[in-house]
Amino acid sequence: MSTVAKMAKYAAPLILSFAMAAASAASLQGDMVNKGHAHEALFGVNASADGLIAVGGAGQISSSKDGITWQRVNVDLAGRSLLAVSDVGGNAIAVGQQGVIVLRNADTWQEQESPTTERLFSVAQDGAGFVIASGGFGTVLRSVDSGKSWEKLLIDWQELIGQSYEPHVYNVTVDDQGRAYMAGEFGMIARSDDQGKSWQALHSGDESLFGLAFGDRGLAYAVGQSGTILRSLDSGDSWSKIESGSNAILLDVSVRSDDRAVVTGIREALSIAPGGQRAERLDNSQLLDSWYCDVGVYKGDFYVVGQKANVLKLSI
Repeated sequence: MSTVAKMAKYAAPLILSFAMAAASAASLQGDMVNKGHAHEALFGVNASADGLIAVGGAGQISSSKDGITWQRVNVDLAGRSLLAVSDVGGNAIAVGQQGVIVLRNADTWQEQESPTTERLFSVAQDGAGFVIASGGFGTVLRSVDSGKSWEKLLIDWQELIGQSYEPHVYNVTVDDQGRAYMAGEFGMIARSDDQGKSWQALHSGDESLFGLAFGDRGLAYAVGQSGTILRSLDSGDSWSKIESGSNAILLDVSVRSDDRAVVTGIREALSIAPGGQRAERLDNSQLLDSWYCDVGVYKGDFYVVGQKANVLKLSI
């Protein structure tokens, strides 16, 4: 599958609807806590103990300590967009178009030397120096000094997933044990126990996977094309499908400490109750009339970002 299906994350909205009706609707309160302009977009959000950071078009970085009041800066990246951000223990790293990597230093953001010009879709870290980033055409980068220097990993995709084609790696994450995971084309989910030196395939399939998130007690979700939602109860060793009631492009998922999950996508937003066997549609016009491509949890509430650089707080 090409990057067209993930264009909301990359450059411009794909305002298409794909048989989106889920079986039931979950009640929620939605508050627009940050509004941008029609031509703007936020593509990534990260929640940490220090607050929220969201990144987007043309080097935009917005941050909030309370989820309500937002401060914005624009990093001069020659028009390149930032697509993802990770902040652990105050070490904040953002990645984006043409392989751009920026690292926060006090109150400023500084561009780092990158070993790739491929678009970078995702970044994650363990808080102890190990950072992983992923992007187009099999691009996976690693840092062991908290993002100051980077190397490109050479992965034998034929051996790992049985494909000679280098897949787009749409999402990476690191669990609380420091293990790295990646998800992408061909339904790929893979895990590394040695900071990216070697990988073990955990899942493959027909639908591309765009979002990947881990909760507590071995719970994990992956979401993607055609309304695909996968769940693992054993830290990714095995995966099973959850009924989504949707055929939309699902772009991201986040899991709260009580195991509640929220999924966002192209004119679609879903919730999965703790232990639930199917997703419920979040019935909110602010969600369903737009696209939101990333979601994070802060102080018990879900925050979604997307079109017009909007940030929507969901209380559910």
